[in-house]
Amino acid sequence: MRNAIRFLSRDVRGHGFFIVLAVTCAVSARLGSELAARWKLVFRLADGVSRVLFVPQIWWIICGAAIIAAIAAALAARVAPQRHLRRALVIVAVIFAMHGAVEWQRLASPRTGEYSGFVIARSDATDKNNTTTLVVEVERENFRIVARGRARSALHHVRMGDVLLVDGTRSAYDERRLRFVVGRHMQGELQQVVVHATAPSPAPWHRAANRIHDLIDRGSRTMPRDDAALVRGIILGDESRQPARMTEAFRAAGLGHLLAVSGQNVVLILAALTPALQRLTRWSRLTTALGLVAMIAVITRLESSVVRACVMAAITQVGFAIGRDLLPLRALALTVTGIVAIDPLATWSIGFVLSVAATTGLIVVTPWLGKTIFAATAAAQLAVSPFVVWWALITNVVAVPVASFVMVVGPPLLVLAAFVPDVIASVACIPVIVSLRWVWWVAEWGLRLSPPAWLNVLAWVGIVVYVVKRIVDEVRYGAHPSARL
Repeated sequence: MRNAIRFLSRDVRGHGFFIVLAVTCAVSARLGSELAARWKLVFRLADGVSRVLFVPQIWWIICGAAIIAAIAAALAARVAPQRHLRRALVIVAVIFAMHGAVEWQRLASPRTGEYSGFVIARSDATDKNNTTTLVVEVERENFRIVARGRARSALHHVRMGDVLLVDGTRSAYDERRLRFVVGRHMQGELQQVVVHATAPSPAPWHRAANRIHDLIDRGSRTMPRDDAALVRGIILGDESRQPARMTEAFRAAGLGHLLAVSGQNVVLILAALTPALQRLTRWSRLTTALGLVAMIAVITRLESSVVRACVMAAITQVGFAIGRDLLPLRALALTVTGIVAIDPLATWSIGFVLSVAATTGLIVVTPWLGKTIFAATAAAQLAVSPFVVWWALITNVVAVPVASFVMVVGPPLLVLAAFVPDVIASVACIPVIVSLRWVWWVAEWGLRLSPPAWLNVLAWVGIVVYVVKRIVDEVRYGAHPSARL
């Protein structure tokens, strides 16, 4: 253990220490929340701590101070005893574990009973199976509304950020159900709801994001319903209008990530706007880029994978502005550390975990696979291989480039279509429709040709053996991937 820490801290400018720090923070936060969920003693301890440190911003300051102290200890490890670094990492682990336990305790102990007053929509109203669902914030706690029958009409057009005047009864989720929604910070249901009035969001960023959603809707008005639902998923991350057959096909083909926005959307948008950003001065470019990634996060309804990509992009832009070219793996480690410091329950979100795993695969594994069309896809899929099938390697190579075209070209075409007559809008949407049909066609064939489980296992064993052989060969002959980690 001592030798490993000495190796990792030998050069703090490398990314080894930051990886250890990120893993320590994430694992400790998840462990603390798990212990609070399973052991009453830990839950009561977390309850006592939360009564003293009841403001989330206090925890952010404590976690930030612990992270800074750990980095300072790593810097001093080159001339000071290694035990100081070990102590700093232990302190970080304890603080993040307690932070995770406190956040779980807060999530599992919402206020219940009757409520009358204003609530804020924290999602768009979603219509499925003759019900309308909506997540609302009630006195800084999140509850889900499930409306049926006539009650649906009052919620049908509610968007994220809108304000509602309601009467209802708050009920908390039990522990078993809470585990399925902890990543979205939902704490229970608001039942027997009566909506008296609704109003647009007072926040200008929410109003701007909702206008963009309206523009996409208007632009896709001439498209077939299923195509319009698919383009909303690819561009905006809205899966609510997609038919069950579409969802089944995409997930079976390993293309489920295309049904909702991901970090890929952020990368493509920033890449498309890079030539324009380069014309600005350094600080103007930083301000514009940070505003852009923040707006992307709000437009896509703060999806966990997009938040991860936006935070990583923001860290990279800040590093570039101050003259420090951050290595991708270090930027990812700092992103994970920062997100977990603010929200330790992010470790429960499968979207966040898959996003981090896929990005790690792209950064670490891709350089070892050479410059082939399968390299990036294989690296990302290998990193998330416990969750996907090998068939996704092929379907992603065939479908992702076309889906990327929709992500980049679709928004301007749909915005244009929103302001022109239907005839011109139909022509403008043709490239988008053709691309969507291709992606959907690949998903349908992926569903029909989905391999059996035993073949999936054998295929992944073969892929892992191939990757390990490539790495061993590269190391044996003294070569190393040219890509920087």
